[in-house]
Amino acid sequence: MKRLAVFFLSFLLTQAAYATGMFGMVDIVSGTATVTDKTGANQPVHAGMEIYSRQSIQTGSDGEVHIVTEDGGFIALRPNTSFRVDRYQAKGEASDEVVFSLLKGALRSITGWVARKNPLAYRLNTPTATIGVRGTDHETTVIATATDEDQAGTFDTVYEGATVMQTDQGELDIQAGEYAFAALAPGIPPRLLERPPGFVKLRKLMIEGRIQHRKEELKRHIQHRLQDKVGAQREENGDRIQGAKERREAIKQRKELRRMRELRN
Repeated sequence: MKRLAVFFLSFLLTQAAYATGMFGMVDIVSGTATVTDKTGANQPVHAGMEIYSRQSIQTGSDGEVHIVTEDGGFIALRPNTSFRVDRYQAKGEASDEVVFSLLKGALRSITGWVARKNPLAYRLNTPTATIGVRGTDHETTVIATATDEDQAGTFDTVYEGATVMQTDQGELDIQAGEYAFAALAPGIPPRLLERPPGFVKLRKLMIEGRIQHRKEELKRHIQHRLQDKVGAQREENGDRIQGAKERREAIKQRKELRRMRELRN
């Protein structure tokens, strides 16, 4: 009986930990992909699967995974990608954050309301750089071994908004339509590229067409979420003002009653 109670308590604590760190839900999968939890256990990724902090996803050579995050953001994992959710919170609090790592491969990230409200809360780590955002739609690629056309390192391009690429050698702002690169070799600052990397024209993506429709849906969701938050804040401020008025009126009435009693006496 004692063992059962301990097991049940452990189960509840585990569920609570996962519940507070939910990152998002898998929207669609093409090809092969697996998710690894913090214990090292693996299972196939499927549509509708919930993804949590401290979990990793690996896509196969034919694998693509689209994830809708809890704050209305979107992550598209490309083939041959290794991705990890490091920390995530979307509670509408000052401590909200989006921190994840791209170890190899490529992902496209459309930020949700956490990063749009506080861009400093968003960070994408790679082996050679850290990517920050200014409310954006961007794509990051990590190449571990140089090819005939591309050097080894981190590439980032912006479709909408802007990003900032940071390394030990410096910081680089990237605007929409630009490509940036941070070399794997040490001592080289990040730089803008004169033309798109070679891998861009070689890749073949099966479910890329869904992204624009999803992006429009999520943008509307984020706008409503932020508007609701502003409305709730205004209502709360209005309640405070009304409460202050009522307190002042009550004090005024008490003073008037006290003055009338003094006159009668």
